Amino acid sequence: MPVNCSAEGCLEAAVASLDECQVCRTHFVTGAYRHLESVAEQIQEPSFYSQHGELATRFLEQCMREVTNIACAAEPPDNLERARLLDILLWASELYGRLRRGPRVRASIPILVRSEDEQKPWEEKADTVVLSVHGFCFFCRHELHSGDILTCIRLDNGHRADARVAWTRSKDSGETEAGLEFITDEDFWGAEVSVAAPVFPARDR
Repeated sequence: MPVNCSAEGCLEAAVASLDECQVCRTHFVTGAYRHLESVAEQIQEPSFYSQHGELATRFLEQCMREVTNIACAAEPPDNLERARLLDILLWASELYGRLRRGPRVRASIPILVRSEDEQKPWEEKADTVVLSVHGFCFFCRHELHSGDILTCIRLDNGHRADARVAWTRSKDSGETEAGLEFITDEDFWGAEVSVAAPVFPARDR
């Protein structure tokens, strides 16, 4: 016998699990977006991995699994639902990849970021906001796109590495917040990654 969605007042059939509840497509989509927004907002906090990393990883794994199940169901989603499910899958996959790459720490290190695009080269001085062994997050005044390859130079010691833009997020200030992932396994930050956590503790909430 079909099970109805557990959302209050909803009479639609449940097709997925979210928060240990059986929900319909509509409530799965809205609930998944709500959780993804929460993870995306908090993942930059240095304490996120130790306090919420395991729970967030389980949610993202379940989210990706449930999206696949819905897409392969006997009654396929319509075009709008399919587009939203694909967006959820891509966002969950991106966040999952960031979680699996290890913890981030807050640290402000001066860098020069350079695009050597033949059509529109540019360079910009900036400071890191959050960094990890595999990359860093910073704010940029130039236009960025996922997949762009940038040259990164530390202004304190001259170390250089190429990095790929993993994600971008537009800010109200007009700047772009971006996450860069190093292309090679070079130890770009050295000891800063291991010492930054105590120096830049998580903000109290």
